[in-house]
Amino acid sequence: MVSSDNVSVADCKDAVKMLMAAWKFDLSVMNWAPTKEMNRPLTLRVQEGKKEGVRASANQNGNRFTMYLWVLKDSSAPLTFAHELGHTQAFRVLGEHVNKVPHYFVEGHGLIMNRLYADHLRISSPEDWIGHVRWLMSVSPETVRTIYTDNSFGDPENDPKNCTKMEQMGVYFVEYMRTRVKGKGIPDMVPKMARVFELVGRGKNYGQAFKEVYGVWASDVASEIVELFQRTESNPAERLKGTRFEVAAKAVADKSRNKGDGE
Repeated sequence: MVSSDNVSVADCKDAVKMLMAAWKFDLSVMNWAPTKEMNRPLTLRVQEGKKEGVRASANQNGNRFTMYLWVLKDSSAPLTFAHELGHTQAFRVLGEHVNKVPHYFVEGHGLIMNRLYADHLRISSPEDWIGHVRWLMSVSPETVRTIYTDNSFGDPENDPKNCTKMEQMGVYFVEYMRTRVKGKGIPDMVPKMARVFELVGRGKNYGQAFKEVYGVWASDVASEIVELFQRTESNPAERLKGTRFEVAAKAVADKSRNKGDGE
């Protein structure tokens, strides 16, 4: 635990306590293969200040995790830990192949860890993701296709203005796989993501690893999602049917209908 700013000992203790709880939760969900790499030391840095659109960040070498002090004092802090530590664990598994997995898959994993931890802590609510769902119901199929095929779109380093869009389609990809792919979904989609990361870390390309783990090509899943978004442009709530975002989608659709009725 380090800080170059005026962070109290009490804040540091709170941060470490939340970090360890989220780290253990992520490990339990993903069931990573035991390695020395996963268990090596991790540096947590808490700093003051703010940066637009940034709550925390995990270094790609898997050695350091940085969080802003204002986030630490926010009720959402445990979820941010689960998200970013999910990245740290994946980065440790990927090693030198850290840039060989598409951003949407990496961020989809981080966001689903956020959501699963919220469920675990019993603090999740459909209202949490209204804005996310509203965007999913309005995004064009062309943008969806771009996110899944052009890894420069939403790159956290070079395209921060589109990063949120990429992240939203990333977690949608996870939910589509979990609930709808092959007509029935893959219930253990999330823990199987660990196997994809591990295979890429051993030298396989992302497409091969994905196919080996799920029995379907990631590119085919992406095409299915684009086709779904094309079919549902007049009824976008259908895109969220069966997913964890279905309730929020219904609320957005109902509100839109009420406005149309003049309310």
